[in-house]
Amino acid sequence: MRQRSLSFLPLPALVRLWSSPTYALYLCLGVLLAIAIGMPAHAASCKLPKSYYKNVSCTSSSGYFLAIKDFGAPVALINSKGKAVVDLSRYQEIKADKIAGGLIPVQRSNKVGYINMQGREVVPVVYDLLGESAGWARGVSEGRIVVKKNGNYGVINTANKTIVPFSAAISDIDDYRGGVARVNKSRAISWLDKNGNTTSDPNGKDDDGSSSSESNSVQSGLAQSKTAPLNRFTTLQPSQQDGKWGFVDDNNVIMITYSFDEVQSFSEGLAGVRIGKDWGFLSLGGELVIPFRFSYSGVSENDSYKGKPAFVFTDGKAWIGNLKNGNKMCIDKEGNSISCE
Repeated sequence: MRQRSLSFLPLPALVRLWSSPTYALYLCLGVLLAIAIGMPAHAASCKLPKSYYKNVSCTSSSGYFLAIKDFGAPVALINSKGKAVVDLSRYQEIKADKIAGGLIPVQRSNKVGYINMQGREVVPVVYDLLGESAGWARGVSEGRIVVKKNGNYGVINTANKTIVPFSAAISDIDDYRGGVARVNKSRAISWLDKNGNTTSDPNGKDDDGSSSSESNSVQSGLAQSKTAPLNRFTTLQPSQQDGKWGFVDDNNVIMITYSFDEVQSFSEGLAGVRIGKDWGFLSLGGELVIPFRFSYSGVSENDSYKGKPAFVFTDGKAWIGNLKNGNKMCIDKEGNSISCE
């Protein structure tokens, strides 16, 4: 979903303004308005670069920002110095929250493709809009992309080579995690490796929770027909390797790769993760559901919210910053600014 930069400033600027009596009243009104309309939390943390573009917002890739026209059409991808690095004017829309693996989902004439960070169209704009709850396109996951063609799901790599053939029998495909993807095909659950070959369940269990040997001995056909649970991961734990953080399951299998400079534990299905100076939030499936745009600069040290540190959800809210008067600023699970009270 697009997020437009309005006339609000990052938290350090808000703090400076707060010290001026001339602007204090206007600042209060601005914050209250942001909370009232559910504005994305750029007001607290998104450090937009100086540029001549009118409408600029953060993306899921740290150091890159999206410039759009008043009516929402993309104009350019700009860097932290406010300089345009990719011309986006030929596209109707881009998925700024799905930048991954160095590729950006783009849309033109109701078709989907992918460009690299230099603007080259490495995956042609020929695929269908997904029409899923998460949006019209997915991001790259471990070098693989779930796409649709002629209404059917399939998987390609970042060079546009078909990995999983498009099939009407496939009703859903998960993004790749730990080298495998779960596929719902002909009402049966199976697992595919990164070459598209069938492999075993990485959890060592069938979807009914029994071991493979147990399932083979008792009504294997019935077991296959069961639908998959919404989340296949019951718990994920932070894990560090070579100075980077990721997440592993109970068997110490890597489920979210070591890509982050700092992470928080999962809480209410989301985990705060940091790259560089900015924080975002991942789902249990490893999807970046709230882009990187929150900074520690607005968080009081040695403080907490309902016993939890910053960037951890509790009761549907995550504390992401403080105003100078001490009031905490929170977001909901959509990334919208809300009152912490």
